[in-house]
Amino acid sequence: MKILSILFAVFFINTTSENITVENIRDAYKVCNQSREHADKFFELTEKATENKGAIYLGYYGAALALKASYSWNPISKMSYFNKARKTIDAAIQAEPDNIELRMIRSSIQTNVPKILGYHKNIEEDRDFILNNLENVDTTALKEYIEGYIEYSDVFSKP
Repeated sequence: MKILSILFAVFFINTTSENITVENIRDAYKVCNQSREHADKFFELTEKATENKGAIYLGYYGAALALKASYSWNPISKMSYFNKARKTIDAAIQAEPDNIELRMIRSSIQTNVPKILGYHKNIEEDRDFILNNLENVDTTALKEYIEGYIEYSDVFSKP
């Protein structure tokens, strides 16, 4: 795990928005919840990546905002980050409703936020969408990435 952290740090230092790829962001997303440092680096990475065009960059930025909310100690900041995260993720999905990766991002966020926040209404919809469309994913890397999420997430072990 320490090697992954070092690689993440080296990658982060050497990136600009022009060379940040979705693959780079996926790799960072896998470890962003391990520490506040990883979360902060993921936030900065996705913030830079929003300069690129595409709803997927917006979706990951929304996930980074949600992570920022989870690490914030100030209740006002926490709610501000969370509300912005929710709007950002939902805007990305509204732009590309058939994007399975965006559905995975929303699912991962909704399954981890407290139910009291009311951002859990799409969990079953996204789970079903992912399961029904996984076979249509045409890139091996993305398919393996989503399959990894399915194995990791409790949402897919429930009927």
